[in-house]
Amino acid sequence: MIRGRRQSMKKLITVFMLLIVLIILVIGASVVYMGRNSYELSNTVVMTPPYAIDPDVMPDLLIADMHADTFNFETDFFTRSRVGQVDLPRIGDAEISLMTFAIATEVPFSIMRKPPGGNPRGGNLVTLGAFSELEPIANWFSQYERGLYAINYAHDLIAQKPERMKLVENRADLQQVLDSNREKPGSMLGIVLSVEGSHILEGDPDRLDTLYAKGVRMLSLTHAFDNEAGGSSEGVEKRGITPYGEALLQKMQQLGIIIDIAHASPALADDLLDRARSPVVYSHGGVRGMCDIDRNISDHTLERVKENGGLVGIGFWPLVLCDQSDVGAIVDTIRYVADKIGVDHVALGSDFDGGVRTVFDVSGVPLLTQALLADGFSEMDVRKIMGENYINLLRGSLPGGSSR
Repeated sequence: MIRGRRQSMKKLITVFMLLIVLIILVIGASVVYMGRNSYELSNTVVMTPPYAIDPDVMPDLLIADMHADTFNFETDFFTRSRVGQVDLPRIGDAEISLMTFAIATEVPFSIMRKPPGGNPRGGNLVTLGAFSELEPIANWFSQYERGLYAINYAHDLIAQKPERMKLVENRADLQQVLDSNREKPGSMLGIVLSVEGSHILEGDPDRLDTLYAKGVRMLSLTHAFDNEAGGSSEGVEKRGITPYGEALLQKMQQLGIIIDIAHASPALADDLLDRARSPVVYSHGGVRGMCDIDRNISDHTLERVKENGGLVGIGFWPLVLCDQSDVGAIVDTIRYVADKIGVDHVALGSDFDGGVRTVFDVSGVPLLTQALLADGFSEMDVRKIMGENYINLLRGSLPGGSSR
């Protein structure tokens, strides 16, 4: 009798252990599947290509985008794809001259459920991605290592196509890109590297030196949650700059890193604009005067960006466009900012491949040129909005130096 009970207990334990192993395997497989398919699942478009674009509309235009997130994913960048929003062939279709690619190292789990009080910090979807992609183990436990990995990935891509892409680290690099595109539109893509969130530094401001040496020329103190440097527009406390943030800002200005306030709380944006000695950018988003959501920039901050000589990059996704999903919504937002603070302070900030559903993919950017002209903007104004404003800001912000 006792022996029979023991055998029954052993069987139950064995079944229980097998069940636990099965659950672990299922969860692991789900994480890997979601991680490896997150790019195509989270970066979709409203209008599918190909797009009806008139090749004779301002064919010599220099187009520049202040924010895309493509290098956070290891995609086949050189092959035209039907998924995602950016690859080199589609960039070529649009004849884009310059794109800023941002590196994100922490996205909290709360962002998926969008709590009304703001995103508390906790969990990291980027870490799950690093695990599912079987990146080096150091990436699983260190935001700094994960960030360097993505930056090095960008360098590797550029090195494979030096005749087609160039890392823009100084004014000489920028000029080489512009000269190439003036001779043949779309012939060379200039790449500016940015970082979303100073938490990549893991509390060590001196790591900015390494990021700068690797080509990072723009950085936002916060991303989608409050951190040790200050408050986020999507955070809970939405506080201003902290003493640690002050130290980071001082270091950024010493190096000449452009300050991005796209994810800054109103208090942090004011603090940064109070202290900035160079033009500040709101790299991607919308305006609260049209869509009153935390993610968008207020009229007050618009005016302060104008006083600072900075730029506002208009995003291409419905959340920041009053839930509108067409080219006209982007034009309306551009018109609003131009009317408020002048066309010299407007730029493009697509947020392509940023885990959002954009109106069109990168090959559809020329649709915006056509729509701006149809809305009554002059050709000179369109040139400024589509690229020259950002190019001029880079001319004034980047160091001199010679091309590599």
